[in-house]
Amino acid sequence: MNIREWTLPVYTILTQLSVGALFVIWVIRMLTAAKLGLAKIDQSIRITVLILLLTMIVAIIFAHFHLSRPYLSFLALRNLSSSWLSRELLANLLYILSAGLLVFTLWFVQGGQNLVTVLGWVAIAAGVVTEYCMAKIYVLPSQPYWNSNFTSFSFLVTTCLLGVLTIPVIFMMDLIFQKSQARETQAVHAELLELSLGRLAIAAIPLCILMAMINYFQIADLLTGTSAAQASLNLLLNIYQPLLIMRLILSFIGVGWLGVTAMKVNQNKFVPDGLLLNSFIACLLVMVAEILGRFLFYAIHVRIGI
Repeated sequence: MNIREWTLPVYTILTQLSVGALFVIWVIRMLTAAKLGLAKIDQSIRITVLILLLTMIVAIIFAHFHLSRPYLSFLALRNLSSSWLSRELLANLLYILSAGLLVFTLWFVQGGQNLVTVLGWVAIAAGVVTEYCMAKIYVLPSQPYWNSNFTSFSFLVTTCLLGVLTIPVIFMMDLIFQKSQARETQAVHAELLELSLGRLAIAAIPLCILMAMINYFQIADLLTGTSAAQASLNLLLNIYQPLLIMRLILSFIGVGWLGVTAMKVNQNKFVPDGLLLNSFIACLLVMVAEILGRFLFYAIHVRIGI
């Protein structure tokens, strides 16, 4: 892969991170609303949601570097009836628009908890549609490795996994910032983090196992495929086998590291300045694993025909 092609993995992974993390926040918000109150939670998560919006904006900027004429990217919207790329672009724009409105409401509208709830779920729905359309772009009969439902499943699972691993890092960084500014929301933010960290660590385990299972079934699918499928399988199990193994190992270590962090919190050792490094390492390991996975996704595909 050349530098220009690397913009696609950056775009897809950052998009998945943004959508997955927003989904995780909204689940946490829903589960902790009765105890902490929506008004206090919304005050606490404003910076986090802003970061996720900026992440998506950076992602779509990176996507333009893959194009020969980036200034004409809007023309992709002309083929909504037949092109998954056009649908992805539209869904992505809807995600950015709804997330932007969400950020505006969180920061500048007092007492708008119901509106915040609706805008959050609208943004998440647009994000999920974006991920689905993104995956469908690659489901092509001419590409045996990509041409299965496992492609769509893997994109959605990666979205959730990155969201689960990213939120503890952002939450802890935000908490440290709030403490440095002596903000009133720091107590709520700390409790939000304590209540959610254990659940996130538990949720990461089946997601990681599910990703490994998808890899296994993709390989099994190639075993009975065409000569092009066999060529992809040979690339994966010979030249790129160390990267495949490294990807799986890093994913499980990263998830385990998050579990260790959650255990420390349960042992009343909640010091965000100290636990930030643990959360960052866990997120970094899984992020590197997904970058390797995305590299393999593009590197081993073998085309049928012209």
